[in-house]
Amino acid sequence: MRVAFLNLCHTDPELVARCARRLCSDPDFDMYIHLDAKQDIAPFKTALKGIERLHFTPARHKVYWGGYNAIHACYELLRTALASNRNYDYFVMMQNLDYPIKSNSQIKAFFEENKGKEFLRGCPIAGTRDWEFARKYKLYYMKDNPYGKASNKNPVKLLITLVSAFLSITTRGFDGTIRERDRDYPIYYGCAQWAVTRDCAEYLDKFERTHPLFNKRMKIMQFPDEEYFHTVVHNSDFKTHCMKYDEPEQRWLVNWRNLTYFEFPKEVTVLTEKDYDKLIQQPDLFCRKVRSGVSDGLLDRLDGEI
Repeated sequence: MRVAFLNLCHTDPELVARCARRLCSDPDFDMYIHLDAKQDIAPFKTALKGIERLHFTPARHKVYWGGYNAIHACYELLRTALASNRNYDYFVMMQNLDYPIKSNSQIKAFFEENKGKEFLRGCPIAGTRDWEFARKYKLYYMKDNPYGKASNKNPVKLLITLVSAFLSITTRGFDGTIRERDRDYPIYYGCAQWAVTRDCAEYLDKFERTHPLFNKRMKIMQFPDEEYFHTVVHNSDFKTHCMKYDEPEQRWLVNWRNLTYFEFPKEVTVLTEKDYDKLIQQPDLFCRKVRSGVSDGLLDRLDGEI
């Protein structure tokens, strides 16, 4: 059971190295790193030096909060791993501040026991009456810029907000179903961390290359990394291979976890040593989010016990 861990990174090189050392200690586990092109790669190269089966993607993209470039980065990871001669059975999409809460042997046993399953749940939001979901596609988003989290008092952010509001006139009538040349694709929503089989990964690779209308629509969605892959898989034959499918609409991202435990009262909670007892009881393989200097006690206990 060979597994490629695909890690979208932008910060905390020491944590990334710690996670890579844990996972890559198994000869069947490799990690691929996409480092945000806005970041200096030198500290990551230094921290990750000498770790076996650790690979950086040959190309990097500037990833902005909520922007479509995250999709480009995900595909950079997926395609780099697919091109390897390692012939992976599973591809696990991770994000920078994730960390395993199960041992490598437990992770491997999990994928062996569930071989053939896709771990990518999807909430159907096309045609929804819930504005929390509908606004994801009924408004026009322009997020691939450094002003996503800036205040509207910033003149550039204000201009982007005004232009986006004006362009939303063109999307308000959209019903949440993308009409491509081959078929219609009702939009699904879910978590940005997931795991898929090689067959599904190859399908995702081919899909992105052959569906320009789909890609064009996703570029103006809210948080496309929470919709792109979910929509593709849940409109394919792989849907019935998913851990769950045809689930009813349900609010809040925490209800759509795949293999990563996280808490999201207002923003994702940074986990610390006090969360240890709770975490080891979870069925998930990973947790989010942890930080060097804040979560060290938790990480020490996880590494020590596991």
